[in-house]
Amino acid sequence: MEQDKKRGYIGFCDTSVVPGEARARRFRGRSAKSLFLIAAQASSALLMAGAAHAQTAAASRANDDPEIVVTAQKRSEKLTEVPLAMSVIQAADLAKRGAASLADIAAYMPGVAISNGGAPGQNGVVIRGLATSYNNSFNAPLVVTYIDDQPTGASAGGFGGARGGAYTLDLMPYDIEKVEVLRGPQGTLYGANAMGGILKYSLKRPDLTNIEAQAGGEIAHVASASGLDWGVRGAINLPVVTDKLGLRVSIYNRETAGYIDNIGIGRKNSNSTQTIGGRVAALFVPTERLSIEASALFQRITSDDSTAVTLVGQTGVPAYGRYVRSTKFPETYRQRAQNYALKIDWDLDFATLTSSTSYASMKYNQQIDLSGIPYVPSAPTALIPYIFNNSVKKFTQETRLASPNNETFTWMVGSFFTREKPHEYNDFRAYSAYDVPLPAPNNILLLGTTPGSRNTYTEWGAFANGTFRFSEKFDIGAGLRYGENRSRGCDEGFTGIYGNGGTYACQTRPWDGVTTWMVNARYHFQPDAMIYGRIATGYRPGGGCDTCGNPLLGVPPTYDPDRLTNYELGVKGLFLDRRLQFELSAFYIDWTDIQLRVTNSQGFSYPGNGDTAVSKGVELNSSYSFRNGLKLGGFVTYTDAKLTAPAPGVGGKDGDQLPGSARWAAAAMADYAHEIGNGLNGVAGIAYRYKDKVNSQLAGTGQPFPMGAQNIVDIYGGVELNGTSVRLYAKNLFNDRSYTGLTFLTDRTRPLFIPVQPFTVGLQIDHSF
Repeated sequence: MEQDKKRGYIGFCDTSVVPGEARARRFRGRSAKSLFLIAAQASSALLMAGAAHAQTAAASRANDDPEIVVTAQKRSEKLTEVPLAMSVIQAADLAKRGAASLADIAAYMPGVAISNGGAPGQNGVVIRGLATSYNNSFNAPLVVTYIDDQPTGASAGGFGGARGGAYTLDLMPYDIEKVEVLRGPQGTLYGANAMGGILKYSLKRPDLTNIEAQAGGEIAHVASASGLDWGVRGAINLPVVTDKLGLRVSIYNRETAGYIDNIGIGRKNSNSTQTIGGRVAALFVPTERLSIEASALFQRITSDDSTAVTLVGQTGVPAYGRYVRSTKFPETYRQRAQNYALKIDWDLDFATLTSSTSYASMKYNQQIDLSGIPYVPSAPTALIPYIFNNSVKKFTQETRLASPNNETFTWMVGSFFTREKPHEYNDFRAYSAYDVPLPAPNNILLLGTTPGSRNTYTEWGAFANGTFRFSEKFDIGAGLRYGENRSRGCDEGFTGIYGNGGTYACQTRPWDGVTTWMVNARYHFQPDAMIYGRIATGYRPGGGCDTCGNPLLGVPPTYDPDRLTNYELGVKGLFLDRRLQFELSAFYIDWTDIQLRVTNSQGFSYPGNGDTAVSKGVELNSSYSFRNGLKLGGFVTYTDAKLTAPAPGVGGKDGDQLPGSARWAAAAMADYAHEIGNGLNGVAGIAYRYKDKVNSQLAGTGQPFPMGAQNIVDIYGGVELNGTSVRLYAKNLFNDRSYTGLTFLTDRTRPLFIPVQPFTVGLQIDHSF
């Protein structure tokens, strides 16, 4: 075990106080009421200080100009002009609702769902019902995550593919300007994996003229927790050379006390977490025609135990208690992300040349308790940790040339290249109660002298698109992309019951050439409103797996790409003096050769292919801004995502609802902003969201492990004065007890589900200088 600890593993039998437990103790012994009183006094002082400032910040108005500029099609456009279904949530909305995670961000976006894996950063993103397993852990992602122009995460699936479908970058929202979600395949502009859509974080750019600074903090209490969550953050913007060079720096730290008790290790609030990170961005504009932006981002997530609780079979009844779990050692999780980007824009008059270069690194370590699994003779008494280190290093270069927006024919051409190096290290063996490895036949998989699997994924592509305006009201657009990708997986030697004798073996999948295309038409029946139609395609690359070639496992050497075609009609725009924003879309998605998490007769799971599936539905999203500062909004979505052919490898039957897909989802929001007087402004809001029941597996398996419907209410209220804002929020006001994810299924009689975070109340204070 000493060697394991040197590699960054945590001794699984050590039930002493972990770092998160020590952090949580800082607030224990103080009541939540007393801490909120202290915070209230501090906020009053800040408001008084803010009043002394000469500068006056504008109040948050619900009836501001609703026009939002997005970069969905890799050019700046108005949201209401983009001929596809998409959603945007802005930084101000994230702040006032107390958003602290990707799940909080996606909660009020139509057609988007988050499958939680038990810790921050362990998320699968589901758009329009496109999912094939409860946490998509062995499959490549169906949604691509971007930070500005930079793709993040792994493209490949499989055991050695860095499990890109289960780990999505979960950024803290303090330096976020807005989050865009594009629904439906985006393969023409974004290449592989953009089948369900795109999740894009747009971060704040440096300001070249103004010195700005923001600082803030928060405390929160979660029902059933004995400690308090807290966080601090700050940002500063400096125009180093006015109008030429600007610098922006931001940092943040957020710690949660935990609210799950682990009786197996005797620890209360075992699922404490810490998220710490920062960003540096520099913008250099030497001439009016040339801009150069460089940025570096770092984030580290530490989770001291999983949030998963044990249920009894299909009943939905907790085995130990609503927020109680029992394992033989803590199921820890660590994630570290680094992202570096360089973007150059050069105005050539007839077009803008853009070069986007990026390097991303993501590493994660997870420890799972598999004690009791039936594959080992000593399983009833042995301690069996499944420890894996995953990482992916990703270099990406995209170059594109785009015409101005206001021409009769607008066009864009570009090229794309990415090379990824996923690496996975597994340790899967049995131990005695004293951290001593048990001899064969109890060892399941022991790694050889060269640890883990080392894979590569390479993709290149060229794309072009254009839009011809026949008149001010009608235009037609089309796009084409050709790309090739190849994956190579190497198993570096396993021993043990299911080992390969310690031999080194590689499986290389030949280059796959893929053509994706898109065509759309839009008709503006009034200046700010249009009807559009769109047909678009997308694909996900095939690959191999690092356990291929082992006859004991019975795993096929490779699996094929899957593809889909999306047919969509919609209407969107601004009405009633631009106060009503309305979007309605209907879609039909035809999915072929779907990649599934197949289980063979020996009980081993691996990525494979099924036959066909369909997702069809309707999405309605709307809001209305009144003149008195009140804004009402909401959405309703219906999604029917199901298999259209049997999938024997996963026990699926024709007509089975796809896992993670809710048929109905809805939300209703009310926000109010009002000037109280003397520069003091008040804000308040309430929101309700509903999600239909979700199956975690295909119904044909006989064990769909359904998660019941969600009914969640969130509220907030606060005041703003001269750059200082104080907000009180409550999430899950009525303590809805539904679930939001299923983790590794080692014992089908006792599945592990992730509960929705219980009732949470928090106080945030921010000040802009």
